[in-house]
Amino acid sequence: MIEAKILKPGYTQKEALVLLFNTDSKLDLLDIDEVYYPYVRLRYLVTVGKGRIMKKLNKLCDCIIDRVSGSVYETEGDPEFDYVEIPEDEALEIQTPLNECYDTGHSFALKQYISKAKLMMTPEMQIIEEDIFYKKFYVVKARDPEEYTYFILVDAVDGGISVLDHEKHIEELAKEGQLEEAERVLESVDGDHELLEEMIAEKEAEKREEE
Repeated sequence: MIEAKILKPGYTQKEALVLLFNTDSKLDLLDIDEVYYPYVRLRYLVTVGKGRIMKKLNKLCDCIIDRVSGSVYETEGDPEFDYVEIPEDEALEIQTPLNECYDTGHSFALKQYISKAKLMMTPEMQIIEEDIFYKKFYVVKARDPEEYTYFILVDAVDGGISVLDHEKHIEELAKEGQLEEAERVLESVDGDHELLEEMIAEKEAEKREEE
């Protein structure tokens, strides 16, 4: 078990299933699992000077870094957290170490600030808050009318829904003669969550682009 800080969930497993059935009452749902996705939230104090006028330019900048893909995005407000124990096999493996997160966060916050403040000078930056946490997702196994198995990803915090289809992807790869790639995908789904990590990262990135 891992002692972890997680974003406070807004949906239980049961509520996630109800949400899916409200979306489509004909869904053929087979199983539901939980996965925890790793992030770090950094809050920067950006300062440009001590004078009365310059102090008005001092700002806070918050960003969240995805510790699987390494992508970063701006956030606002103070998130609510719970402290729980989670099974190790439900926590996706961290691919982006903290030192890389600090570099990514610094560059991102600096660009965000300079673009908004339209300054030619480089401000001083200091991390004043840091939250290392996980976000819970429900991975629901489902079956379509053609008997294909696929997964539905439900964000346990805000109830966002995405479809993760792997069997059709495997079949397409096999038809194209990419047998090694098809085998890799199959092993990933059955084994160590590598494919789920990639799929969730892609869906999270798509969601952020839409926002």
